[in-house]
Amino acid sequence: MPSAPLSDLVGLIPAAGRGVRAYPYTDTIPKALLPVDGVPIIQRNVELLRDALGVREVWVVVGYQGDQIRAFLGDGSQFGVHIHYVTNPRVDLNLPYSIYLAGMEIRRPCCMILSDECYVGSNHRELLASFDRAALVTIGTMETDVPKDIRKNYVPTIEDGRVVHLEEKPRLVRGPLMGTGTYVLQPETFRVLAEAFTDVENGPRDWTGWLSSLCERGRTIRPFRLTGGYVNINSRDDLNRANYLVRDASFATRKTSLVYLVDDEAGTSPGPLLAFADHPDVDELVAVLRRPIPGLESALRHPKVRAVIAPSPGPALGALARIGLESARGDVLVLAYSDDTFSPRDLTKFLVYLRDADLVIGTRTTRQMIEQGTNMRGVVRAGHVVLAKLVELLWWRFESRFTDVSCVYRALWRSTYEAIRARLTTDDVEFFAEMVIEVLRARRRIIEIPITYYNRDPEQPYVRSRYQTAATFWRIVSLLIGRRLRDMRGERRTATGLVAPTAEPLGAGPMRAGAGRR
Repeated sequence: MPSAPLSDLVGLIPAAGRGVRAYPYTDTIPKALLPVDGVPIIQRNVELLRDALGVREVWVVVGYQGDQIRAFLGDGSQFGVHIHYVTNPRVDLNLPYSIYLAGMEIRRPCCMILSDECYVGSNHRELLASFDRAALVTIGTMETDVPKDIRKNYVPTIEDGRVVHLEEKPRLVRGPLMGTGTYVLQPETFRVLAEAFTDVENGPRDWTGWLSSLCERGRTIRPFRLTGGYVNINSRDDLNRANYLVRDASFATRKTSLVYLVDDEAGTSPGPLLAFADHPDVDELVAVLRRPIPGLESALRHPKVRAVIAPSPGPALGALARIGLESARGDVLVLAYSDDTFSPRDLTKFLVYLRDADLVIGTRTTRQMIEQGTNMRGVVRAGHVVLAKLVELLWWRFESRFTDVSCVYRALWRSTYEAIRARLTTDDVEFFAEMVIEVLRARRRIIEIPITYYNRDPEQPYVRSRYQTAATFWRIVSLLIGRRLRDMRGERRTATGLVAPTAEPLGAGPMRAGAGRR
């Protein structure tokens, strides 16, 4: 089969839909801008077209919240492509109408990738050498052993290398083959589609059904077998799965920075710091100090340890955390505290769950993981649980499930921190609760895990802490209610804190090592 020269193929990404099934994540942004591992889906597909297929010219169809997509992608120069925009004023006419509008301008063979699909390690590059120019349409197919994925997509019937029928969202799954949202369209495809829209109101509404009707009329539609990871992102669960696939595939190349907050200088010993530094998953330990501490000098000479002294005297704990996060170089950022109440062995758990989440926080309120003598009991424990349940109540639509939102011990992706950093305004201990609610407001996923919490001084009936006070409790309550009122008044997140990259992809840190159809 003849192949298309790199310069001959153009790209098409329909991104006009409302993404209703992904609410509430898409109530203020288009689904195409939802981030997967810190990178919007649409950016991933622009880069897929560019890198795998040599595409340098891309048409993007926008509709719902289209201004946000235009603002993010711009003219495409920062992605090494030229982007044309087509506006769909009738999103209610569904995908075929978006393709019809784009086809009024496209005169060359076109690779279309739907804006809500995520591919991981796919073989799109092979498409160039194998698609048949004589075929009106080439569809990307894939095999899966997950029937639910097939039911969300469509199933092609193939005979003698030709597609003879397509079934959208089949109720009965008969085999492992399904169709994906990758298509190669010939210019003739757009001419045939234009004929179907002679009467716009009576044009096709179902893209898969229309393609199937072409098969039945004897038009040639060929399959192309795709390999690799794939998610059709229609819901929050799909988004979570896409994040996992992308992160798990490259997790071994990601670098981890542990930000170690030295708060109680008089009681700080080098032992806990060195225990974290010696953990095999820690690539660097950033020790954040208010001033040099003689007792830590030997520990700070550890090859993984880098000391950061606060630029101004006496910063509060939240400000200390911000200094450390800004100084860290890793793709994964872990916060820990210097009072020896947290265990380095829990770090592995954080990293396992971080493949599935944007932020993983520890909870000190799970009794099975708490040693005798901890201060997480009685009124103090109840206070932490009340704050956590208040967050659940105020942001109930985001599936938040918490028992402790103020625990310092937590892990997050650099891309998550970059998405919320401008919204973190507090400097004291409430900074940690603020981080949780801003991650929720940025439409990111949080998982809470139980951690071991030690009593630093076994001779005391509880762990002394100047932060476990009624004043701190009410400051955090005020913060939570204030942020929720802002949302209710209309101050809502739009593009999830994303900024189009210039030289490197979003989420790439300085320590990175390689790293529907209706």
